[in-house]
Amino acid sequence: MTNARRPLFDERSRFLDRFGLLLLLTVASITMLSLVDITQVRTDRTQQIGSLVTASLTAAALLVALRAAGLARRWQRPTDAVIIAGVLVAAALIALGRGGALDASGTTPPLFATVLAVLAPVVVVRRLLTHRRVRRETLLGAVSAYVLIAAAFFYILLAVEIWQPGYLFGSEQPTTSFMYFSLTTITTVGYGDLTAVSQPGRLFANAEAVVGQLYLVAFVGLVIGLLTQQVRRPGSPDGSDGDVDD
Repeated sequence: MTNARRPLFDERSRFLDRFGLLLLLTVASITMLSLVDITQVRTDRTQQIGSLVTASLTAAALLVALRAAGLARRWQRPTDAVIIAGVLVAAALIALGRGGALDASGTTPPLFATVLAVLAPVVVVRRLLTHRRVRRETLLGAVSAYVLIAAAFFYILLAVEIWQPGYLFGSEQPTTSFMYFSLTTITTVGYGDLTAVSQPGRLFANAEAVVGQLYLVAFVGLVIGLLTQQVRRPGSPDGSDGDVDD
């Protein structure tokens, strides 16, 4: 009966709280998604290589996110297999000139990529909520989750473009525009050069803006609350000192 419950997360992973590596991979992934149009891979060899690098970086960021969040070892291999299989399929499609995530043929982005992209910031936030003192990892994890939210909405917006009639922005755009739009939306910059014209697009754009602002408010409050407790009580619940960094 003791094995009946198999928790999804534990705190024995050696990758637990490796949010520095996660932030590095996530920023690299978003940078590539901002520079490489992953639809233009039919004849352009440079775009094919760029798309493959982008897929690999995105997969690596998802793998590290799950491990840093404390995914139990028994669940790591199945998720690894799914993510690696997805990269291999993407590589095969790119090699055949059919790797576009969004093109005139109606090719859709893999469903599991969208699901995992949405899951990544959720599991990271879940892990951060277990922290009882502010450490370097807490701050790196908070920034990582914020950037991962932008990546998640990038995939969501691509899915909206595919599943709805017409174009999200009123005209055909490269996938780099979706990453640009996601980043300007979550930061509420709103330059106005790209605007969602469909109802689903507007819904998710508003959702991203709200989620981004609520996240900032919630985690700034969390960090300030933990820091206040550490200042008032030099000793933390786990017996360590009250310094912000380890």
